[in-house]
Amino acid sequence: MPAEAPARGDDVTLKDGTLVRVRPIRPDDEPLMAEFHAGLSTRSVYHRYFHITSLEQRITHTRLALTCRTDPALGLALVGEHRRDDGRPEVLGLARLTRTAPGDAAEIALLVVDRWQGRGLGRALLQRLVAAAAERGVQRLYGDMLADNDAMRAVVRHAGFVIRAVPGDAVVLRAERALS
Repeated sequence: MPAEAPARGDDVTLKDGTLVRVRPIRPDDEPLMAEFHAGLSTRSVYHRYFHITSLEQRITHTRLALTCRTDPALGLALVGEHRRDDGRPEVLGLARLTRTAPGDAAEIALLVVDRWQGRGLGRALLQRLVAAAAERGVQRLYGDMLADNDAMRAVVRHAGFVIRAVPGDAVVLRAERALS
């Protein structure tokens, strides 16, 4: 049985000293995820989804309900949560690990709200995904990205991933890392 992520999560200190809690996503995170999506630029949305999707499409109840629930047998979704000055929580980043056939591989995906990019949250989220994958017996991680996504290339390289061109696709790169 895969190890469960700590329900409360753990704290991460970003490059600028900001404290962020990394924890598993919860069904009641829907309103926070709607705010998260509102903080994404068109460029960030395009880099994550490989096409432009409107805010209205990204924050429908159906889509957010799926985002905020994960099947532990298939993967894990983590959020980076920060407390605003008024004490209210906000989601700054989302990281997802999804098992794919044939069972020993899993896909990773990361997204950090624009105003918090470049502070180390993506690296912290990816580090926790790699650890969670290893605990679950995943042998190989991979993630696709657009070739012009310099920030994502830097994050995955820092985590030991090898980046290769996707055969037959001039704009998509694949990052891969063996865990065993």
